[in-house]
Formats: sequence, C-alpha cells, structure tokens
Amino acid sequence: MSAESWEHCAYCVPIVFCFLIRDKKILLIRRAREPYKGEATVPGGRKRRGESLRAACAREMLEETGYTVGDLTFAGILHVFRDGEDREYVSYYFVCHDFSGELRESDEGPLFWAGLDESLTLPGIHPSYVRILPYIRSGTTVDMTLHVSSDGRSTTNPDSEGI
Repeated sequence: MSAESWEHCAYCVPIVFCFLIRDKKILLIRRAREPYKGEATVPGGRKRRGESLRAACAREMLEETGYTVGDLTFAGILHVFRDGEDREYVSYYFVCHDFSGELRESDEGPLFWAGLDESLTLPGIHPSYVRILPYIRSGTTVDMTLHVSSDGRSTTNPDSEGI
C-alpha cells in the first residue's frame, strides 16, 4: 500500500456566521473591511485553530455585537470555490434566538436590525445572504456549493442546495 498524498487535498478556511433573530428582525452588519466591504450580511468570522465551531461562533458574536449567545442551532454549510485561489472557504451557519447583553459595535462595521422580509431587498445586501435566508426561515439545512469565477460572477451548484 502506498501512502496517500496530500498534494491534491483542499486547504479550507472555516468561517462561522450567525443569524441573530428576535421579534421577526435580524441583526445585520455592514462590513467595514474586505472582503465584501460595504455589503450587509450577518455577523461572523474565521474559526481559530483549536476552537469548536460553536465556540468560534460564540466568540465572533461577542466580539462583533456584544451579545452572548445561548442555544446555537446548526443551520448548514456553504462551500465556496474561487477561481485562481488555492484555498476554499467553508462557511458554517448558526441560528440563535437566545442571546443577551448590550449591542456594541466593533471595528468590523456598523450593526443594524432589519425585518426579515425587508432585509432581502436592502441596498448592498450580500448575495449569499439572499440565497441562504429562505433556508433559515424554513428550517431547512443549508448545503450549498458556490463557484465564483475570476470575473466575480457566481454560480450555485443546483445539485448541492438543501438536504
């Protein structure tokens, strides 16, 4: 038997996002930095080495919003391939209705509450948010793969959506 080569294995960057929802409203952040500077989406960030996904999500929510999260419900995965990049991005989504503390902005960008319906048509809303929110609202697990071409256009693999 030969040893398996790691040469063709993917280098994945794990990212966590959280849909903080209360009274039919969602907390959004307008990103102050790249990637996606100026776009609105749910708060989140990169998982650190040694953290569980839930611990990373709890840390990111505290850092970016000031909220301490309670029960985090796993909502799914978005896997993104970008032309010309060696790494791939795997975003893990959580939903939380149970959070406490005082809303506090960070240098990641301004925070604001939006109605769930209204959020889909906000100027500068991130396209992935628009794709994912219907899954979140219906309670269907997100399992999506997105390919981003070198010209910035994205296509979703239709065989990958929902499970």
